[in-house]
Amino acid sequence: MESEKNVKYFNDLEFPARKVWMKTYGCQMNYHDSERIMSHLEKLNFSTTEDQEDADLLIFNTCAVRDLANQKFYSHLGETKRLMKNGKEVKVAVGGCIAQTEGKELIQKYPQLDFAFGTDVIDNISEMVFRTYAGDSKFAVNTWDRSSDYSIETKITHGNPQAFINIIKGCDKFCSYCIVPFTRGREKSRKLAEIVKDARRLVEYSGIQEITLLGQNVNSFGKGNGETFAELLYALNEISGLELIRYTTSHPYDVSDELIVAHRDCQRLAPHLHLPVQSGSNTVLQRMLRQYTIEHYLELLEKMRKANPAMVISSDIIAGFPNETEKEHQQTMDLLDKAQFDFIYSYVFSVRRGTKAAKMDDFLTDEIRGRRLREIQAKQLEIQKPLRAQMQGQTYRVLVDGKKTMAGQTQWKGRTPCNRIVHINNLSQHENYLWNWLDVKIESTTALSCQGFSVRSYGRQAPSTL
Repeated sequence: MESEKNVKYFNDLEFPARKVWMKTYGCQMNYHDSERIMSHLEKLNFSTTEDQEDADLLIFNTCAVRDLANQKFYSHLGETKRLMKNGKEVKVAVGGCIAQTEGKELIQKYPQLDFAFGTDVIDNISEMVFRTYAGDSKFAVNTWDRSSDYSIETKITHGNPQAFINIIKGCDKFCSYCIVPFTRGREKSRKLAEIVKDARRLVEYSGIQEITLLGQNVNSFGKGNGETFAELLYALNEISGLELIRYTTSHPYDVSDELIVAHRDCQRLAPHLHLPVQSGSNTVLQRMLRQYTIEHYLELLEKMRKANPAMVISSDIIAGFPNETEKEHQQTMDLLDKAQFDFIYSYVFSVRRGTKAAKMDDFLTDEIRGRRLREIQAKQLEIQKPLRAQMQGQTYRVLVDGKKTMAGQTQWKGRTPCNRIVHINNLSQHENYLWNWLDVKIESTTALSCQGFSVRSYGRQAPSTL
């Protein structure tokens, strides 16, 4: 009730027109949060800008999961010092996972930083912006939402037919290397009926045709409410006008037979599953506290591919987990052969302060980790090349979502329902195809990309379920 009063209060105030520049790091959840932040700032008369020099407010929405994202953020934040020298009043804020765990330290370390806010208070951004413009700078807010219920409405500001819908937040798995439970809290699901109503509203009133369901572990959805993730997928599959349903991320421990069958039955559900395995070694998985074996994981893949032969599987791999032996590394290489992933996201292990893995003794060097990562990536590319070659001559329906221009020539791109990027070669240089649906026939492939040509255009509205 109090938050509703605050929203009305800020809506009733008149704010001068200002511009906000926002940088988002990390996963889709962070991009979803950034859009939510922007939806609030629009009510305070902020518009977006791509130029820091033109901005009145800079916001960094951070990720604490990968070391590379961390280092980029700290470098970018340090560079904002120069903006303080030109005499313009610029406010600087840090949100997201790093602000959740290190907000007070950031405020003390960086004099140009006005405020920091954690992952559970993004809907209070209006109040924090108001405070800092009123002179109450140098504060950090990272309190947790202690309520048992989780209820939000999806906010979109981008104007394209894709939307992220958050269905569950937090994680109860506590993998030994992962900081997420400490930055996002414990698992808490929205109610199924609320999500379906949310999605239907986006389709009917905002023209959304493709949704991606978000959560640290979407497979755990509904446990506290007596509902299941598969039930949610079946319900969303009934929404007329919704063309494609994607989701991320999954934990193998919570993949149910009911979910596997949903991938057979739900026409609107993308034939793609991102299922992070992290390692091909059972002993490493035990040290990671992942709660499954490689044998169980491979059985899940077999069941999924049997239920839907068109299914494409991708995964995450961590190279060089603490004390990983050469034998354990080779077991990961062997898994790549057995799993036949369509693509992977692979990283060297990086220490996250506060996790159990951070306290482990470790004999591995950066050189060993780097070599193992390169071996994993090279092996995966060998596997991907013939898998992608099977696409040649096939036709896929694609939503055009971007372009690149080289030597004055524009080439549009999109994603197949199974999440493969396709570059389209025969489109006019003088027309805008962004957010158009096309049938694209694949003419050539590499391990990393596909080239095709449009054989039919449907404009901005797909004619039927993919």
